[in-house]
Amino acid sequence: MWQTCPALTFKLRECGVDGGLRYKHVWRFIDEVDNVLQEHRGKVIETLQVKVNYVVRGVVRVRFPDYAINDLVHFAITSRTKILALDLKPPSGWWIYGSDDRYLFPFHLFDDDTSTPCLQNLQLSFASLNPPPPPQYKGFPNLRKLHLQVSHVGSKDLQRVLSHCCNLEWLHLDRCDIHNDDELAVAAPLPRLRYLRVSYCRKLTKIEFNAVNLVTFEYGGDLMPIHLVHSMKLQGANIKCGNDVLQHMLVPLLKGIPSVQNLTLNARLGLPLLEKHYWLRDSLLLKFSNLRHLQLVMFILDKDVEHILYSSVSFLKATPFIEKLEIHFRGVYTWFDQAGPSREDLIGQCKCNNYYLKSIWITGFKALKGQLEFLLHAVENAQALEVLRVETERRCPPSLHRQYEEAEEAKQRARASLNTVLSQDVAFDVI
Repeated sequence: MWQTCPALTFKLRECGVDGGLRYKHVWRFIDEVDNVLQEHRGKVIETLQVKVNYVVRGVVRVRFPDYAINDLVHFAITSRTKILALDLKPPSGWWIYGSDDRYLFPFHLFDDDTSTPCLQNLQLSFASLNPPPPPQYKGFPNLRKLHLQVSHVGSKDLQRVLSHCCNLEWLHLDRCDIHNDDELAVAAPLPRLRYLRVSYCRKLTKIEFNAVNLVTFEYGGDLMPIHLVHSMKLQGANIKCGNDVLQHMLVPLLKGIPSVQNLTLNARLGLPLLEKHYWLRDSLLLKFSNLRHLQLVMFILDKDVEHILYSSVSFLKATPFIEKLEIHFRGVYTWFDQAGPSREDLIGQCKCNNYYLKSIWITGFKALKGQLEFLLHAVENAQALEVLRVETERRCPPSLHRQYEEAEEAKQRARASLNTVLSQDVAFDVI
């Protein structure tokens, strides 16, 4: 029965006395895989997966040889494989960001017109991509899903690969080393692309795609220009920039993904007071006209608590049609800090008419002045508000007296401040 199975998965786990891989283990694995493949020559194999668990303890990492990669890819072509996964990356700490240690993906095997690949799903890790120029390179016309992980590729080479994947629907670039001009700008239309994720790719300076039907975009890494202005159907975007200031992301995202409907931002809070008028002034006319759900994850240092009000309101001003707002405060350890401006200081600087805002959810609440003032400002400018939920960061049992007392005091301050301005029709919960 196994000889007629249309799906083959091979895994090489750690072995040996010290748990590390030796050359003899890899060679034996290659021989055994080859023996199995010989039994399946001439048969249709829809799925072919190879995973090598490179666990190294005190020995030099063993490199998977190129000839074995070529044999696997050639077998996939002749077997009309639809799903090919070559997961050959070493453990974290052993990644070498050069091309010498990566295997060279054999694009030359696809040169023949008779070898038009049936691939629909391709996953490569620890590969080096260097496709030949047209007309030798014909691309993957049937590819729907592409996942590149810890790979090395030139920006122009990557553009060439993607430009010849006209039916691509799903793309994930994970910790890839993109070199040369460092821009990921694909001018060729990708009309079927619906999911795009770029995670911590080194040296990348720009992301630009012509994907009119893109639905989901996820990004992790340093802040950079992102141009998805053609993606008018973008439903969700998740942006995580741990080393960048949250407020510095506002204008680039307004210009880069103006049509997004649900947006999650995860970044550090920090806004010099000298810049507050820039973020709040009426001349900042860019708006998220389609945004309905905004989630802000703010990592805050104690020294930056005075900037909470201005930074939060700047995002509220840019989202006039928002219906659901979430703000999750992270990192701050101080309770009841009174630093920062009051909402009265916003008069004449910021007009926030959030007529459609129905739900507000705040976590990490410590009754900081900036948090209370923002809540009061948001409630006063949200005539359609239906639900307000406030959560302290710590849910402490009474046995931890100090933390429990601080959390209870924060709840009392929230109730005392908000009960005077909340409509009786608003479902208000403080926990």
